[in-house]
Amino acid sequence: MPLPSLNALQAAEAVGRLGSLSRAAAALGVTASAVSHRLRGLEQQLGLGLFERGEAGLVPTAAGRRLLPGLSEGFQRIAAAVGEATAQERGTVTVTCGLAFAAKWLVPRLVGLAARHPELEVRLVTTSRLVEFDREDIDLGIRFGRGRWPGLKAELVAPQPLLPVASPAIAAALADPERAAAVPLIEDEQSLFGWDAWLAAGGPATGGPAALAGHPRRRFPDASLAVEAALAGHGVWLAWPLLVDEALQSGRLVRAFPDRIDAGLGYWLVATPARWRRPEVARFRDWLTSTLPRDAA
Repeated sequence: MPLPSLNALQAAEAVGRLGSLSRAAAALGVTASAVSHRLRGLEQQLGLGLFERGEAGLVPTAAGRRLLPGLSEGFQRIAAAVGEATAQERGTVTVTCGLAFAAKWLVPRLVGLAARHPELEVRLVTTSRLVEFDREDIDLGIRFGRGRWPGLKAELVAPQPLLPVASPAIAAALADPERAAAVPLIEDEQSLFGWDAWLAAGGPATGGPAALAGHPRRRFPDASLAVEAALAGHGVWLAWPLLVDEALQSGRLVRAFPDRIDAGLGYWLVATPARWRRPEVARFRDWLTSTLPRDAA
């Protein structure tokens, strides 16, 4: 039997990984009908049904479950080989991370990387979404979370406890019984641990959880805006140390309460196993881990 076309195999792999024709179509940049046509042609060529419709979408059959792991591994290896070949020509490492981490910590320190490795060019891709390493030209990710990303190698490089921070003026208002109740709580809508979780955990110790439960909330769509809101005096923010370290040292922000809480979160380096072994990636990883502070604030 001749091998099926790569387009058909790619369609099957995408449907198996994403669970629906529409999501597979979006990932491949084609229409859902094109994915359906390729999948139907593959099933006819193989003489096998690869998917059946379930409550949550398309579910692999027994034959599909035998085929899909090999397809995923094969496409990952193709992507890694292409990335390896082109990276050797460019001398670059492509790194994805959140905008707040890039702006507040990484970019100001890249001059140190250039001094240590002048031959290495870093291309930054800032996004809050989880990129698909096997589909996009990404070598390494710096992700915030708990390290649970199936299929990727992950290394914790900076555990991050939460710190309540505020501008000096807001901190002064918190210390004034007549003004404290009106101080807003800044919320990052993408945060994995917000004020409700903080209060449920029993913090802050000063005044007890009820001291903040009724405060007004000011919501911002991501950490990059939340940190700017804290600097501008919009309220108290539950911050990650790496994002506010320089502001705390300069006095533009202060600890609103002495409390901190460990939510089991931190910054992780993540990549596919093949990309992890690239020499350029290894040099960037070594530089980053040696530059990150060893202890959180």
